[in-house]
Amino acid sequence: MGTHFIDLSFILGLAAAVAIKFFNSSGGYSSRSLDLRVQSQTGGKQTTVEKKFTASASFYTAIAYGAVGLIAILVIYRDYFIG
Repeated sequence: MGTHFIDLSFILGLAAAVAIKFFNSSGGYSSRSLDLRVQSQTGGKQTTVEKKFTASASFYTAIAYGAVGLIAILVIYRDYFIG
């Protein structure tokens, strides 16, 4: 029993959306970590950046891909889920 691509489509869409959000957001953990490292080496205080994410077309595409994948999984395996 092998795994088909449609079985993984929801998880791939979800993983892509999370990766896009992580790499396109500003003011998160990695930004604060870098600011603290620079502050400890230079002694100067860094200005804090408010955590912010601006959704892009690629983020919406990944969400739509995951949603379509989930719908396809539910349609294909409806007998398994219902009966």
